[in-house]
Amino acid sequence: MATGNPHGTHRKLHGREREKRELASAADTARSGRGTALLLTGAPGSGRSSLLDHLHAAAAGCAVLRTRGVRAESDLALAGLQRLLQPLSGRVDGLSPEQAAALRHTLRTGAVPEEGWFTLATGCRDLLTGAGHNTPLVCCVDDAHLLDPPSLEVLAFAARRLDTAPAALVFATGDGHTPSALADLARLPLAQLNERDIRALLDEEEPALAAPVRARLARAAHGNPRAAAGFTALLTARQLDGTDPLPEVLPLDQNLRDDLTAPVDALPEATRELVLLASCAPGTDTGTVLRAARHPRTSSAALDPAEEAGIVRTVNGRLHFPNRLVPAAVYQNAPFSHRRAAHLRLADTLDPRRDPTRYARHSAAAADAPDAGTAAALTTAAHTARTLEGRAASSEVFEHAADLTPHAGERSCRLSSAAYDAWQSGDRDRATALLTDARALASGGKAAGSADLARAAIGMRVGNAFDAADALLAAARKLLPHDRAFATRALMRAADAASLAGDPHRHAQAQRLAPAERDDDPPVVELGRAFLDGCTASFAGDYAASVGPLRRAVALADDIGEPDELVWGGIAALRLGDTPRVRELATRALTVARQRGEHASAVHAREILVHAEFWTGRFPSALGSGAAGLRAARDTGQPNCATHLLASLALLAAIQGDTDTCQARARSVTAHASRHNLGLPAALSSWALAVLDLARGDAPGAFARLRVLARADPGYGHPTMRLLTAPLFVESAVRTGENRWARQVLRRYEQWAEATASPSVLALAARCRGLLAAPEEAAPCFEEALRLHRDSADDSVERARTALLYGTSLRRNREPGRARGHLREALETFDRIGARLWAEQARAELRAAGETEPDGAPQAATELTPQQHQIALLVAQGATNRETAAHLFLSPRTVEHHLRVIFRKLNIRSRVELARFLP
Repeated sequence: MATGNPHGTHRKLHGREREKRELASAADTARSGRGTALLLTGAPGSGRSSLLDHLHAAAAGCAVLRTRGVRAESDLALAGLQRLLQPLSGRVDGLSPEQAAALRHTLRTGAVPEEGWFTLATGCRDLLTGAGHNTPLVCCVDDAHLLDPPSLEVLAFAARRLDTAPAALVFATGDGHTPSALADLARLPLAQLNERDIRALLDEEEPALAAPVRARLARAAHGNPRAAAGFTALLTARQLDGTDPLPEVLPLDQNLRDDLTAPVDALPEATRELVLLASCAPGTDTGTVLRAARHPRTSSAALDPAEEAGIVRTVNGRLHFPNRLVPAAVYQNAPFSHRRAAHLRLADTLDPRRDPTRYARHSAAAADAPDAGTAAALTTAAHTARTLEGRAASSEVFEHAADLTPHAGERSCRLSSAAYDAWQSGDRDRATALLTDARALASGGKAAGSADLARAAIGMRVGNAFDAADALLAAARKLLPHDRAFATRALMRAADAASLAGDPHRHAQAQRLAPAERDDDPPVVELGRAFLDGCTASFAGDYAASVGPLRRAVALADDIGEPDELVWGGIAALRLGDTPRVRELATRALTVARQRGEHASAVHAREILVHAEFWTGRFPSALGSGAAGLRAARDTGQPNCATHLLASLALLAAIQGDTDTCQARARSVTAHASRHNLGLPAALSSWALAVLDLARGDAPGAFARLRVLARADPGYGHPTMRLLTAPLFVESAVRTGENRWARQVLRRYEQWAEATASPSVLALAARCRGLLAAPEEAAPCFEEALRLHRDSADDSVERARTALLYGTSLRRNREPGRARGHLREALETFDRIGARLWAEQARAELRAAGETEPDGAPQAATELTPQQHQIALLVAQGATNRETAAHLFLSPRTVEHHLRVIFRKLNIRSRVELARFLP
């Protein structure tokens, strides 16, 4: 009798605690003197044998018998029973003479004895139960579906009659292969392991596995532990540690492949061909598979045997494999010539204008050598894929085109396109690998310029802004003799990088390199020229000269309608002070980028959108856009964008009066910005801290901070931020008695206001004049500012700030009645947006003006924390708990808790009352 584990040591079983408990319970039942039978079912590689190994090792105090079905003996009657009972041959004499004779005959010859099948079956049952009287018996039958039918029937007969015997009989079969003889046994199905358990198994198999490799292998294993273990055994050490790329199709262990394909091998030839075609592209529609069959008259009836065997399933006209490893196993087991022929037939059935990605996959797989014609066709398909299916799809098709391109320079260009589209889709690691290959093939000219452009465009989002600008300028120089449009894009990105650094000198270099205008220029070249001319003039302070080109850039970007062009148009509109237009263009850019899967451009659009939403009075939307953009920037590996968005969120926290959050965000921004020469985020964080200083009543602190910003070098400051912070600078300078500084700063701001004629900019200039005017001369300036604010109708935050400053001026000029109206208006806005410190200033001024309990928002609103105020605003606007949680990166349960607190503080009971409370 077998008492050891014939399979030797076994791996740790991950994620099978329930199954181990069930098997241990079966062994315990046998030890208690009772019998039990269990059917363990699972797909090949799911761990059936390992669980039986575990049962064998854990069955302390029990005798263990084991056998398994063998495909080669499936037609050999009673072969399986003979193998199982051979260790008990010495106990046959204890049976009745008829049973003993029947069993001896079977064990010797493998045939049913003359005494008959029933005698054999009862003899087997008595032999097993008798063996268990001295020592409890555990009997394991692996791969029972491969056991010869007579053996299976005898053992099933015994299994149904173990009630009073100290024995456990455990069968293991494949999913969908349960023999009818075992159908009434208690079942223990093995589900797929979850990804966490697969990752633990991979770590045990290969502790040095690189994290991205582990993630890819865990997904590809589809919950199958033997597949996961096989990956670590079949891949090279350099692939496992992430040095070399993983193959597109991960190799499956040969034994697992054979087990998975065994049911397929038993199908008719026509059905096997259809299964192979479906395996080349799981999820393909049935019509495509049937059209690709060798025989034109092949009908859907040829699929019936595969569906009846549970190998494929048709859902909504598409073929799916219930076991997602089966198509990989079928594909890998097929000869290369069969696979190539299948791909060729599938490619012939597809229209590249409607289905470019699948067409490219099959065309590339069908090719056996580089081919310029096929590569050109796939390049065309890549552009179609970009439009129809997004950047991830076009990147894949460009890479297929590159693989088939004979000429090294053209291949490099196509790899660069694949890399850039991979980057846009959010796959930074793949983009980097493709760029490495592209640069190695590029000897100069357009190929080198294309690779350098893609690399530098990525570098702008992850590395030093100065270096990125220089690299983009160098790429543009390489591209100018070959492709004016491509070179212009490189120059616009160089200008972006220079702006990120706050460097007017490098920005001017990009403008000087721009190609001269020609009548046949495409719109993108016209846009680039206008954008570079306008932004460079604005950087230099020549606002009158900047207006015409900037307005042309906005109009051209609107017409082109591509995400990047729309963002550039938004930047131009921002320099014109046209914040409603900025918001319109940025919102459109974000929508188009998300529709196309351009995640990198979507993040860039959110950077501009946050500014626009803040300036146009959409404070909750600005908070939501900033938080969503920050998460997307981090998810897509764009730390410089994340820093910019975090700086914007620091400014929003300052406006809310959330001191700790603002300071923590500003510290984080400063640390990253100083390492990478990011002048724009650095300046924005200084702005945020200056707003906080002024809101807390520390005018000297705000003045000192803004004076440092006004003198900051590129990499630490930004000319445009100095311009935008001018109203704040004037206010802090006036409060500290530094009127000379205030007039100097205002002079430049007024030049911008007059050149752009933006009502909101003109309003802030008028406000600044009111602050500098003598008390008896200030009122007309403030009145003009409020009129202009009303004309712009979108800058509610700055309008409230103007009302507060005007009310304060009137109160100090001994006009409390007039002051109270403006102060109430300011307080209502500050309460609505959660600007706690400014609301406190407005209340203090109202009390000083003789109003002890102001109308408008109840006093309880000031008791809300900034986060509670954000939640209250979103819920008041109709957001659900789940939507609010997603907006603010909280759990729905946390939002629910805060809502209860908000209702208690505000003494209200419902969302309807909250909406009335915060209109």
